[in-house]
Amino acid sequence: MTENNYEIKPLSSKDKKKISQQYVFLVIFLIFVGGIFFFIFKNVLKPAKFSTIPIIVFAIFLLFFLSIIVYTFWSTYIDLKKGIKHCYTGIITDKRIEKHTSSSKKFTSRAGNSSNSTTTTSYYISVDIQEHSIPYTVYSKATIGDKIYLEVSPKNKEVLTFTILENHQQSIEVNNTLNFIPNKSKTMPMSQKEVDVVKKIFWKKMRKRLIFVIAFALLLLLLWQGIFIFIIPVLVAFVYTSFKLLIEINNYATFFRNGKLKQITTVQVNDKLKITSNRNATKFRLVTNNGNIDVSENIYNKVKSNDIIDLHKASFITILIAVNFNSHNIYLFNETI
Repeated sequence: MTENNYEIKPLSSKDKKKISQQYVFLVIFLIFVGGIFFFIFKNVLKPAKFSTIPIIVFAIFLLFFLSIIVYTFWSTYIDLKKGIKHCYTGIITDKRIEKHTSSSKKFTSRAGNSSNSTTTTSYYISVDIQEHSIPYTVYSKATIGDKIYLEVSPKNKEVLTFTILENHQQSIEVNNTLNFIPNKSKTMPMSQKEVDVVKKIFWKKMRKRLIFVIAFALLLLLLWQGIFIFIIPVLVAFVYTSFKLLIEINNYATFFRNGKLKQITTVQVNDKLKITSNRNATKFRLVTNNGNIDVSENIYNKVKSNDIIDLHKASFITILIAVNFNSHNIYLFNETI
């Protein structure tokens, strides 16, 4: 039976065993979380006799974790009860890494409020445009252009089977063996449009660096009033960021003194991926046979895996200005990065 671009098949005994393992993890997680909340209630909230507000906040957090556990129990039960799995066969059209950073505050009697931050990383592949969440072990094997077979549980989206039917990376390697493409490089003068792109990208980077330098400088002034214990690490950070800023400004001046040249390197795109975050802008990355490069969204969408492209970079400051591809007929500026 085929529905919504996937095939529905019954679960095998191996599939049922894999899904049932979720119960074990959930029980362990429930015991762990329950122990933490019991310890907090018994040793922190109850002896201190807090007002109702901390108790309400504590109860909200408890209900939040319980709802996650109950939902996962329920979805695992539904997957086993239905006894089916969704099977996808298609081409990987995109890859994505999502980094989610969350901060939690804790109270300390002497230092006031302090915070901890944790980052969780999730991995996704798109099969014929439809996106699927997968573990890293599967993600690391996948390349854009691969033809794959994927089995997932309908409710929990547990990956049951992942098989590469046609490896796009192997075809790239065979193509490179038959038609060897060297990393050719040449130097040429820039056009005025390219110089404008360099200025735009460079000063955008400098603004970010200046913010850090100014922040460390202000922090040094505050610490100099008496909190000497933190001066050395802040001073080291201030010197490092300032030195790095001066080096980049010097390289920028050298770029102009030497005639505003660019270096053009021919490379081959092996793979590409997006990196999303709740705190930073989305990065669009090309994986080439000569390293990884971050490009604008426009370039990312135009370039395909296995394309031969020319990278136009400013000399001395190694800023990517543009990408030229498709037999040198399409020239895209990288000014939106």
